[in-house]
Amino acid sequence: MRKLIIDADTGSDDAVALVMAMRNLPADSILGITIASGNVPLEQGIANALYVNELCGMNIPVYAGESSPMARSYIELDNMEEATKHALSESPVSTSAQYVHGADGLGDIGLQPQESQCEEESALDFYKEALSNNSDVEIVALGPLSNIAKLVQEEPKLISSIKHCYIMGGCSNGVGNITKSAEYNFWVDPEAADIVLKSTIPITVIGWDPSYLDGTLDRKKVKEIDEINTKFSKFTNGVFEKVRVLVLDILGQDSYSLPDPLAMAVFLNKDIISESIEANMVVDTRDGPTRGACIIDFMDIEMNPRKVRIVQRCDNNKFFDLLKKSLVE
Repeated sequence: MRKLIIDADTGSDDAVALVMAMRNLPADSILGITIASGNVPLEQGIANALYVNELCGMNIPVYAGESSPMARSYIELDNMEEATKHALSESPVSTSAQYVHGADGLGDIGLQPQESQCEEESALDFYKEALSNNSDVEIVALGPLSNIAKLVQEEPKLISSIKHCYIMGGCSNGVGNITKSAEYNFWVDPEAADIVLKSTIPITVIGWDPSYLDGTLDRKKVKEIDEINTKFSKFTNGVFEKVRVLVLDILGQDSYSLPDPLAMAVFLNKDIISESIEANMVVDTRDGPTRGACIIDFMDIEMNPRKVRIVQRCDNNKFFDLLKKSLVE
């Protein structure tokens, strides 16, 4: 049986990725869910993970992690113009993405708060316990890597218990989604991303590029999900409606990307990957227009032995089939 820890910043796409994990794995296979600030502030991310737990009839422990990035302050913003100003400025401030995911991170569809609570134990203490008592633990990281970087820094001996880490973050083709060159998760906490990528953890990176190329839902696929007509399909289309409208307004396209569900799908079924490379990857941590951008040694010029697997393309049909399967009761 696989042993999984999910690290998230629970916005709409994280939530659907959690549904996929809970619907495809035995309950005791998921050791815990750790939360960091990102799409939404820490407390909202915790509440959203607890909501998905109850939606799926699960009781997976949820742990509070880092409330801010390693080297930046973090502010809550639901205004896209203000967020863009911060992203393009020299100001070392990271922002939430509530202008994408809604104030509650789940599309503002009026979900009622749940009565369950997160664990008193911190995310770091949970990692220490889980990795001390288990070997071959896998991690799917769906948000900024603040929690995992702290683990690498404070408990480097324990990371030998991590079999593999699947990271949704970065971009290998230089096309960003928060700045021209940076993907949101790596931009929020580039120092953390750089620390994790330079660690000895075996890593697969599923970045923004395969997400917008192959992890998309168009109107036809949205209708197919609607026709499944379960609480899971209704939840999925509901939390993504705000994203769909935003993309339609800004880009004029009636389709949108599901980066975190795609990353979870790769964890669940590696056959979804159609193209990938092994290369050294680091992250630009300097303030300025390239902060959070990936620097990849495609030609192995530096001959650095530290390499990660970088997913470049995925099979959209296989991804969509797995997503639909996850939403059937």
